[in-house]
Amino acid sequence: MSASLAPRSDFPVLEEARYLNAASIALMPLPVRQAVQRFEEEISGRGTIGFDDDAEARVYEGVRTRAARLLGAEPADIAVTTSATEALGQVAWWLRPGEGTNVVSIDIEFPSVTYPWMRMARETGVEVRLTSVEEAPGALSIEDVAELVDERTAAICVSHVQYATGHLLDMRALAELAHAHGALAVVDATQSAGMVPIDVREADVDVLVSGAYKWLCAAFGAAICYLHPRVADRFLPPLIGWKSTVNPPNFDATRMPLAEGARRLEYSTVAYPSGVGLGEAIAYLLDVGVDRILEHDLRLADKFAVGLEELGGAMISAPREAPRGSIVNARFGGRRPERLVDRLIEAGVIAGPRLGGVRFSPHLYNDESDVDHALQELQRILETPDED
Repeated sequence: MSASLAPRSDFPVLEEARYLNAASIALMPLPVRQAVQRFEEEISGRGTIGFDDDAEARVYEGVRTRAARLLGAEPADIAVTTSATEALGQVAWWLRPGEGTNVVSIDIEFPSVTYPWMRMARETGVEVRLTSVEEAPGALSIEDVAELVDERTAAICVSHVQYATGHLLDMRALAELAHAHGALAVVDATQSAGMVPIDVREADVDVLVSGAYKWLCAAFGAAICYLHPRVADRFLPPLIGWKSTVNPPNFDATRMPLAEGARRLEYSTVAYPSGVGLGEAIAYLLDVGVDRILEHDLRLADKFAVGLEELGGAMISAPREAPRGSIVNARFGGRRPERLVDRLIEAGVIAGPRLGGVRFSPHLYNDESDVDHALQELQRILETPDED
């Protein structure tokens, strides 16, 4: 039986539940939680003793270095933001595509991927084109996206891995498609970073963002944003603050020399403990090895897919032979996914309802026994009628 990649003792809740919901919120390793607590206690209890202006300006240096290792980038290419949504909003308002141009995305995207552009459409008249796959989400391909791209496309903005179906799109192919039409390739890696190996330089994407609290096993309140140097050189952030400058502790209100690289996105005093925790979580994952994590997670996802099909599930997630992440989603006839998930949770199996199906998303702390137990409980639930 396939064991977990990380010590299950680092994730104490596994003693009381089969946690299979990393695509919603992943579990944070105990050593990471302890590092965050130490940082919070030091700041809240001692203030500027040991955390003066210079230390505050440097607080994210280690985070950027680790995130750069994770993404195949340079630390100067990385900004630590409060969320992937905030970073995407900054990119949209900086690019500000106007009337006569278009932005291409997908109709089953997580809303934060499309909403900034829809808001921009109200401001400038840019057309937002959504690849239509909602009727057959299991058939998504990059060719579907390409059908909507033309010489007036300003950006292609999509998720690396789809949150509801697990489809993994080839970032290199996306970048080539975008650049062939003079557009930017903007990628949300919130459902892939920490589980799928990423090399932004090889992929040649222009912008990549990722939230911290899913596959990166960190907390709310932090995210990473990669800007390719060709973008960073001309990026003028819509939001500017004291931390956006070359030397934040200068506190010079008369001049605004922006920092080089992606750091100019870091404009404000934010939830530093969340950012520090993100750096610790990335280090934890790098020690395990993201290649190993993907192999492990896909093995569990495959086991889920086979089991769900045997239970009569209609799969809406990516086929097993397709590039994908560790997200498996199935619909069960007329059974309401919300009710099925509620009953699973009552049985100590933590999953989520998405796109009309029951979604499971195992990660490095899970093992085959978690999958077996979840399938057994789901079978029991399916064999009994809904109570309401």
